[in-house]
Amino acid sequence: MQTMNSNVLSYFVAPIVKDLTSSSFSQKTHVFKRVKTILTDGFKLCGRRYSFLAFSANQLRDRSAWFFAEDGKTRVSDIKTWMGKFKDKNVAKCAARMGLCFSSTYATVDVMPHEVDTELPEIERNGYTFSDGIGTITPDLALEIMEKLKLDSHCSPCAYQIRYAGFKGVVARWPSKDDGIRLALRHSMDKFHSKHTILEICSWTRFQPGFLNRQIITLLSVLGVPDEIFWDMQETMLCKLNRILDDTDVAFEVLTASCAEQGNTAAIMLSAGFKPKTEPHLRGMLSSVRIAQLWGLREKSRIFVTSGRWLMGCLDEAGVLEQGQCFIQVSKPSIENCFSKHGSRFKETKTDLQVVTGYVAIAKNPCLHPGDVRILEAVDVPELHHMYDCLLFPQKGERPHTNEASGSDLDGDLPCH
Repeated sequence: MQTMNSNVLSYFVAPIVKDLTSSSFSQKTHVFKRVKTILTDGFKLCGRRYSFLAFSANQLRDRSAWFFAEDGKTRVSDIKTWMGKFKDKNVAKCAARMGLCFSSTYATVDVMPHEVDTELPEIERNGYTFSDGIGTITPDLALEIMEKLKLDSHCSPCAYQIRYAGFKGVVARWPSKDDGIRLALRHSMDKFHSKHTILEICSWTRFQPGFLNRQIITLLSVLGVPDEIFWDMQETMLCKLNRILDDTDVAFEVLTASCAEQGNTAAIMLSAGFKPKTEPHLRGMLSSVRIAQLWGLREKSRIFVTSGRWLMGCLDEAGVLEQGQCFIQVSKPSIENCFSKHGSRFKETKTDLQVVTGYVAIAKNPCLHPGDVRILEAVDVPELHHMYDCLLFPQKGERPHTNEASGSDLDGDLPCH
């Protein structure tokens, strides 16, 4: 490779860079002007004028937004006032805060302000916030939410990702202090002021199988994991997918272990004795599962990890974990997971739990640096056995392990182990 001196860099390379980055090609094309006109002036449809309201994070990625047809009674400004008070002067941050009101959520319990503690102390050290985005919820309120979501008792979630009165984050189930407080939130969860008191649920802890992707595979390979490991995992996955239509045992294993909720109906039919060769509907569902997983494998390198899970991150509020440790208790793949939304006759079943011990690798998407893959020691702590299908991080140490993994926090991120 030829070495360039400073003169070449100054007088030869610099003009090329200037030409490439010059404004000779205007970014404000006709498309830009058209989009700007729609956002500022709105548009007419079927005799009604629609004005721009807001957008969520997912809508921004999909290039879509919410528009509202104003009338004499309700205007866009009225809706924004009802949503809350947004004091952020930064336009992008203010838009992101407004987008929180448009998250896909389930409305559950009306929690009165006197039942909420909004000043749960933060755990801060060395300029880091170990409790960033995490709060607590009492078991009785968690039970009410579970009933509102129509979940069965055997799969009672241990943590929920929530929206409440301008607060955003995760609340984990911890024993009540009998002080009348049912929901405890931290300052790091407070994004804007709102009088909305309905507790809205975005997601909750449950069995979620783990998959590798192209980013994680690349980083693990850089860290010294032999390529043969990934090749063998891929071959095992392909072998099972190719047998899914002929071997009912393999089909049942694939559905319960790697499909989460998507394969519930097919798994129930298999357990009831239906055969893919004689039942067209079952065969069609199994074919769809096979095609979907093959597409993910081809396009995103989604390789199924038998002992892997996607887990919601939580904080060890008891303070029993040391730096470098974590607590993981997961529910095993079973037919009970498939029956969680199919009638009361299965409510008596118990979730089969397993405490993970030993060294584990965790990562969170997106992960672009080898340091984003963290090695922690999973330990068995009896005081934390009430938490499962989530990943508990310690509140001790020099730096939060969540921050070490792609700079994430505890407001709903799903690290994989």
